[in-house]
Amino acid sequence: MAIVNKINLWRWLPRPRWRLIGLIEEADQVPRKLPNNGAILVGSTLTPKWLVFDCPCRTGHRIMLDMEPTRFPHWRIINHGRLTVLPSIDIEIHERRCHYLIIMGRTIWIPNEELLP
Repeated sequence: MAIVNKINLWRWLPRPRWRLIGLIEEADQVPRKLPNNGAILVGSTLTPKWLVFDCPCRTGHRIMLDMEPTRFPHWRIINHGRLTVLPSIDIEIHERRCHYLIIMGRTIWIPNEELLP
């Protein structure tokens, strides 16, 4: 009798990749509901102000990354069909830390490191 291992098929299904789904002029125009792995660019392609998306942890918090190079910190994006956001996103909300990279449309989680005494 052969032993059959139970395979979780959800782990093998392809996940949608991060992509820009729109460009708007002002942050108050961002829709309440965004698709999974969809980001909105606020401003223009030449002078972006913000990148807005829902956190990939799926607990409901919205991320607004400052894109203006005169401010610190600020992020930049590379978009050739698959979104890349640099540097990493590290957010602490309600005693929860979400630290990840978005590279070529994929979320790469960075493990939480314990602080040394």
